[in-house]
Amino acid sequence: MAEKESEGPLLVIDDEETIRDGCRQVLEKSGYTVITTTNGLDGIRIAREKHPALVFVDLKMPGMSGLEIIDVLLEDIPYVVLVVITGYASIVSAVESMKRGAYDYLPKPFTPDQLRAVTKRGLEHRELRIEAKMLRDAKEQIEKDFITFVSHEMRSPLVTIQQYMESLKVVAGDCLSGEARDIIERCDKRIRNLEDLVEHWLDIRHIENGTLIREKERIDLSGVIAQAMEDMKPLCEKRELALEEDIPEDLPMIIGDGESLVRVFVNIIGNATKYTPAGGSIFVHGEYDMHYVSVSVSDTGRGIPADKLPFIFEMFYRVKGEVEDQRGSGLGLAFCKRIMDAHGGKIDVSSQEGKGTTFVLRFPR
Repeated sequence: MAEKESEGPLLVIDDEETIRDGCRQVLEKSGYTVITTTNGLDGIRIAREKHPALVFVDLKMPGMSGLEIIDVLLEDIPYVVLVVITGYASIVSAVESMKRGAYDYLPKPFTPDQLRAVTKRGLEHRELRIEAKMLRDAKEQIEKDFITFVSHEMRSPLVTIQQYMESLKVVAGDCLSGEARDIIERCDKRIRNLEDLVEHWLDIRHIENGTLIREKERIDLSGVIAQAMEDMKPLCEKRELALEEDIPEDLPMIIGDGESLVRVFVNIIGNATKYTPAGGSIFVHGEYDMHYVSVSVSDTGRGIPADKLPFIFEMFYRVKGEVEDQRGSGLGLAFCKRIMDAHGGKIDVSSQEGKGTTFVLRFPR
């Protein structure tokens, strides 16, 4: 039978000569290339050089233990499959090795058929892992390419449509009826929604590429919050909402990208304006301890149903609003979550229907 070089060599690490020779003879007759060694350090060195597809590891050897070898090989060798060789008295250790990442174990004494069977299963398992990784990578690439393509293809016509709408309002002047003006305003809102959708798509693409966040530096989080509140003040006034803050003057500096964090707070506050009725309030509070700087954004809005809370940071998921102005892309909170992840921070949410919602953003000091 021809050697199965495409699968990579097999490596046997065992201090018993009879086990090494027996495994080599059986597996070579089945067409595999087999390398053997007597100890863990040599086994690791060989594995790093040859990148074996499957490694048999004896748990009980002098010097480096089988469990230590498993930890190193799983860290160093991509897609390696580990099969533990053990005596019946060491079954507990074999189970422990499988918890740590070994694929299977062979109890001594084992037959040639058992050896061939576990080898075949192990290599099939490896192929499935590689295929699954390739499919995941292909799927992710398709999604990224699709988002980029659609975003760029949509951006130009949206700008053109918006220009035509503005021109129409100027040319028509006072000739438009109230109903016609209402239709144009609705069109404007839909265009803005689409523009937001395109921008969020591109932003998330840039986050995943690592190109949205510039080089991180020490930033004043108080200034970031103040800028976001200043940006959102006109909208809050328009919707008759009180926007208040309680930020300590000595709020510690953090490491991050100020521009992207301003957009996070704008998104969170903007989200609150959609679901808080006129006369309500939005409150931004800051505090800190030895480990974290925390900022909460609370509103007195209608709240989020408990069964919806686990999903609000997922892409394209949105809690439907009661009026037209509450429509969104479903990407704003997904954007916030990814930006916080990129800063090593966390974002959590709590809500009670009819009483309001609170987002808490925590940054490591």
